[in-house]
Amino acid sequence: MVQQASKPPVVFDPCVVLGRLAAALAEGRSLAEGLGVLVAGLGLRTAVLRTASGELLGVGGEVVHAVPLSRSVAGTSMDLPVGTATLSVVGARPSQLPALRAATEILKLGLTAAAEELLDGAEQDRDEIADALHDGPVQTLVVARYAADAAVRGGDALLARDAVQDALVDVRKSLWHLRPRGSQGLVESLRQLQAQVPFELDAADADLVGARAVLAYRLVQAVVRSGAGPVSVSRRGDLAVVEVPGDLAAPERWARRALALGGDLTSSSGLLRLVLPLSEARTPL
Repeated sequence: MVQQASKPPVVFDPCVVLGRLAAALAEGRSLAEGLGVLVAGLGLRTAVLRTASGELLGVGGEVVHAVPLSRSVAGTSMDLPVGTATLSVVGARPSQLPALRAATEILKLGLTAAAEELLDGAEQDRDEIADALHDGPVQTLVVARYAADAAVRGGDALLARDAVQDALVDVRKSLWHLRPRGSQGLVESLRQLQAQVPFELDAADADLVGARAVLAYRLVQAVVRSGAGPVSVSRRGDLAVVEVPGDLAAPERWARRALALGGDLTSSSGLLRLVLPLSEARTPL
């Protein structure tokens, strides 16, 4: 029996692909989703967007933990400037170069929108920090001030001292939580967090480092409560899977951050699942 040759992947007209890319970014979808449109439309293997310093802005298609581009198979990989950033693609054909150059112009607009989103997200983070400081250390400082005033008028000086000590403890605790502990490696950082907020931790051989560890740590820190069910860190192939019981106040903000690091964040039945590429020692492309 003669086997039929497998059909090549469906590749849309470049003009259609560019239109879909522009529409996706205009709708406010993330750079990672826009790169996914580009990959699917042109039949690429991977498209990665990085800053000039090498920070990952978004990944579309397969996350390729490969050798550097200079050692890749000739003709399959390309680097194209996107303002000060760089678009790296794997699986492109030389004939697709004009479409990819046009795509970089569209992605420049997406970079502007992404920068605005990051700024908005940073401002929202600051608002939340301000609220937490107001409801925590500031309130204990107010109590300490009242106790001190009462002590000056002949009240209990020991009570005033205890109130000041409580305020100092609250301030130190808030400062501790502001530090990005994930930079020390996720598992070790979570063990340190356990000393501050006791919770169960089930950590396998799936440690994260760098920016991905910071994101995973901040996610756990944002939702974990004392006595919470187990936070799980496990490995599935080249991916780390972090599962945290709880809900987020602004899930879309966290989802955008996960996408920008080549990962994914989902929520189901009160369980958050963050999936990220495991190692930054071998980065995409």
